[in-house]
Amino acid sequence: MKNITFLLIVLTFFKIEAQNVSTTVNSIPFIEVVGNAKKEIDPNQIFVSITLSEKSIDNKKYSIEAQEEKLQQLLKKCNIDWSNLTLSDFNSKIIRDKKNEIGFKQSKEFILLLKSADEVSKIFKELFDANIKEADVVSVQHTNILEYVKEVRIEAIKSAKEKAQYLLEAIGNKIDQPMEVIEQNRNSDDFNYYRGNVYSRKEEAEQTISSSEFKKIVINISYKVKYSIK
Repeated sequence: MKNITFLLIVLTFFKIEAQNVSTTVNSIPFIEVVGNAKKEIDPNQIFVSITLSEKSIDNKKYSIEAQEEKLQQLLKKCNIDWSNLTLSDFNSKIIRDKKNEIGFKQSKEFILLLKSADEVSKIFKELFDANIKEADVVSVQHTNILEYVKEVRIEAIKSAKEKAQYLLEAIGNKIDQPMEVIEQNRNSDDFNYYRGNVYSRKEEAEQTISSSEFKKIVINISYKVKYSIK
């Protein structure tokens, strides 16, 4: 019985101490602010999907091999390295007439890496002239995206600190140490990849594509920071 009584006293003591510590921590005066930063950059990697398929135009047949050779020629004409073109998919599709199979159709899908809107404009014009019209801009990226993200993170933290400082100065106080820093509202979970606008030219390939037609890559970051007050 004495042991039980002693244990209850000890547990009660620890409970009181824990409550006191919590009260002490929570009683520290603090200010909580949100700092925001945003940056827009032009992409320097533009990925174009090009599909070659067997087809017939004005009673003239276009084989995949002939189109691939033509594609190689037009890339050379536009001073674009052939190594920028990679095979994405190669498949065969069965062609049916009602319930009957009447043959099959092959297609090749390539991904072409370009560096500017000017290159995109030239390529789409050449593709159109070569009757290769199954082409789309599928994504945009930037090679230095992680460096830009670092810059935006730093600016967001600075923004939070500046906001806390001028708000406290208005009431005659100063910030002390940061108690909590939480990153929030990122516009992407993976800063290695940014999907831009999916831009399809196809039948309008003869028109000029300008850089303004590509959405900029937007990096938007917020930090919630809690500062203790002196």
